[in-house]
Amino acid sequence: MVKMRRFPWWPAAMLALAAIAIGCHTPSQCPILQGLTGGNIPAPLPPPGDAYKVVGYRDGIRFYVVQYNDRLYRGGDILSRAGMDALKALGTKTIISVTPNDEERAWAREYGMKYVEIPFGWYDMKKEHLDRFLAAADAGPAPIFVKCFAGDLRAAILAAHWRIHREGWTFEKAIDEYRRLDANYWDSLNLVEVLKANAGK
Repeated sequence: MVKMRRFPWWPAAMLALAAIAIGCHTPSQCPILQGLTGGNIPAPLPPPGDAYKVVGYRDGIRFYVVQYNDRLYRGGDILSRAGMDALKALGTKTIISVTPNDEERAWAREYGMKYVEIPFGWYDMKKEHLDRFLAAADAGPAPIFVKCFAGDLRAAILAAHWRIHREGWTFEKAIDEYRRLDANYWDSLNLVEVLKANAGK
């Protein structure tokens, strides 16, 4: 009789506790779990909303895509030409990237899309990044796809900034939408603080 090898329970328990400790309310948001799996834990789609459309998963784009209006979409990294094909099908004319890389630059040239780079991390976003985003989004051409690693933190906070300064939303309304669209708590702390500090400017 072959004896089955039992998987130790404690590594999974430790990872789960670490995920909770850093504010991940879903496995797809947890940097630890995503790092261990190469970013391949799928996220459940957020609930539908009155002011946004969940476009959903598209081949070649990390996680799901959200449409805020006719001008603005957001999502995660572009992983392949299939992702570029998906953006082309959405009519994308401009990519604003918080996480730029050489492949994306080359693909944007190949597909005739404008590529704007505004790199920053979770903890070093400043007013200048918000200002550069609004200027780039205003300049277009539209539709615009704003992206970061997964789309639910940095790209989503830029979309919230757009809501406040171009659609007249209050900070509270914009941040409520940001939370509904899967932003986690701890990694959002600095982003939300900077967004709030610049909501009236």
